[in-house]
Parts: sequence; C-alpha cells; structure tokens
Amino acid sequence: MALDQLYQQLILEHNRNPRHFGPLPDATHAGRGQDALCGDDILVELQIESDRIKAAAFSGEACAVTKASASLLTEWLVGREPAEIIEWVGRFERLLKDASIEDAPELGEINQLRAVSQFPARVRNALLPWDAALNALAGPEV
Repeated sequence: MALDQLYQQLILEHNRNPRHFGPLPDATHAGRGQDALCGDDILVELQIESDRIKAAAFSGEACAVTKASASLLTEWLVGREPAEIIEWVGRFERLLKDASIEDAPELGEINQLRAVSQFPARVRNALLPWDAALNALAGPEV
C-alpha cells in the first residue's frame, strides 16, 4: 500500500475515532493551539506526576489532520518525560518539512503523518497539537 493511502486511512481512522478525546479531569497542565486561518482550536491537557506524563487528552474543534495528529500525539505522550517532548516537537517538524530525513522509529505510526509534506498548507495542521502540548508544558500548572 502506498504512503498516501496509509496516510489517508490513518487520518480517517483517528478523525472518526480519536483516542484520548475529551477533558482530562486530573490535568496538571493545559495548552491551547489555535489556527485562525482554518478555525482549528484545540486544548491539550496533560497529567504530569514524578516527571512523567501519566495521561494526555485533547478537546476542541479541528480539521481531520489536526484531530488525527492530536489523537496520535496524546497516545504517544503517555509515559514520556516532559523534556523529551520539547526535543521531539522540533524533530517532528523537521520530519514533516524534509523528505530526505528518515523516519523516526520512536514515533511509530506518527511517521505516516509525513505525507502531509505533499500538502504544505496542511503541515501547520499536523503541528498544531504539538505546539499546544509545548504550550501546556511551558504554562503554569492548572
């Protein structure tokens, strides 16, 4: 199966059945991501204990690409250290923008989102949840 077909299946699946969608009652950190051009507005909430992300969730209104990226991200975040996330946001952005860089095995199926690089206007949609997660880590505890 071609990458663009895998990408389309992944986007559709996570848009229809997003993982970790909804409020996170025990959140310790929260960050918003907004894109005024397309109307995406999501909130990423994290529960951090003992310097590890114990739980992650997102809510809000967003296009299929943003919602799928947030769904994949919130699955991937659990169990990771906050400092690790800061590094990975930059690496994920480079993966989306530079096709010559090899997939990052640590990201698992998130690598399939690289297909958005064929649609430059969609790169910002894929990055929005990651920026919201950074905002959550940078902001004060809730």
